[in-house]
Amino acid sequence: MTVIKLQDEMRKQFGNDCCHSAGPVTHQAGWIVVDQNTILQNGYVVVQDGLIAEIGKGKKISNNSVVDHGDGVILPGLVNAHTHLELCALKNRVKPENGFQSWVQELLAERDELEPETIQKESALGIEHLLSSGCIAAGDISTMGITKDLFIHSQLMGIWFQECLGNHSDTNLGCRKGPRQSISLAGHAPHTTSPELLGRLKTLTSKGKLPFSIHLAESREEAVFVASGKGEWADFLTERGIDFSFWGIGNNLTPIQYADQIGLLDSNTIAVHVIQSDENDFKILQKNGASVCLCLRSNHALHGELPDVPSMLKNRINLCLGTDSLASVDTLSVFDEMAFAANHFPEIPPADILEMATKNGAKALGLNGLAGTLVPGGIGSFIYLDLPADNVKQLMESIIHSAAQRTIHRIAV
Repeated sequence: MTVIKLQDEMRKQFGNDCCHSAGPVTHQAGWIVVDQNTILQNGYVVVQDGLIAEIGKGKKISNNSVVDHGDGVILPGLVNAHTHLELCALKNRVKPENGFQSWVQELLAERDELEPETIQKESALGIEHLLSSGCIAAGDISTMGITKDLFIHSQLMGIWFQECLGNHSDTNLGCRKGPRQSISLAGHAPHTTSPELLGRLKTLTSKGKLPFSIHLAESREEAVFVASGKGEWADFLTERGIDFSFWGIGNNLTPIQYADQIGLLDSNTIAVHVIQSDENDFKILQKNGASVCLCLRSNHALHGELPDVPSMLKNRINLCLGTDSLASVDTLSVFDEMAFAANHFPEIPPADILEMATKNGAKALGLNGLAGTLVPGGIGSFIYLDLPADNVKQLMESIIHSAAQRTIHRIAV
């Protein structure tokens, strides 16, 4: 898509204010992180008409507006590839430490007691938290549909996913691809959703050339159920009146193998969590080009386990980061997610973790070229951290480990 066409599409979706007609603005800083491999010392970013026009090193000689942000760093806005804004109202109302299945039951009961107005209010605060913590784009998963308008009218880029589970969808299923925001579909998980419904959702998103999201290989309960069709989760579904007798599970497959068998995995699939998986599963994901969204703090809180991130990296899987919901974590900050990843996987270079939170997340959400990196033609929204550093190594470590304690300045179009 050309820059002019992108601006026209953005105006149709967001109005004329989204692409300012004022002259170019030059943003200078001690460091510019273009991407993990391109880091400029004493550089600048020129923004015009809401898009990045130029990036360079040194002082930009210009008669136009110049903003010198200081000795810190300008870097791409972060991408939260998986969150549930409609669960923000459940913060501190459910107890992850009681185990996954107990947490699910408690969450459903608590959610049913909430008024829609409360859910909307807390969801709006969740969006403010995302933006103030340096997030520029997100993948919001919603089963109730209550956050759709909030997301569409927010400054977030990304995708609002209508999530479905059970045997049938009670809502009209539709997708819409936009220049900065899209509407897509998500299947909850293979242990909650029939293969027929999952296949229908995947077909619709494929026709719309949109990402499809699914929780996959998250819990031991899921793995046992998919492999055997039995166990505590089978009892739980039966109690909730969900008939899974025709789902075709119980063939001793892993959740990843099952998803592959029913045609859910390709380059537009975001597999979320992927804890209960092994080397064979990683090869399947890599072969299909699927992205994996890691929600490490949530995994640790709900399951006391973490996915095998180093092995996924060795298998060249596109790894991105999500926070999951405030029902299982304390914040929606991707900076907090990066710091957690660095502390629990010290063997992973900070630059790779930053790439998960920026470029890889943008790829997973279909925002390549617009977000995740600072490139001419990309959206002119990024963040500045007052984070001086003497060299690149110190800079990257500071971004990952101490950025959450710094003031984050969001530079928006």
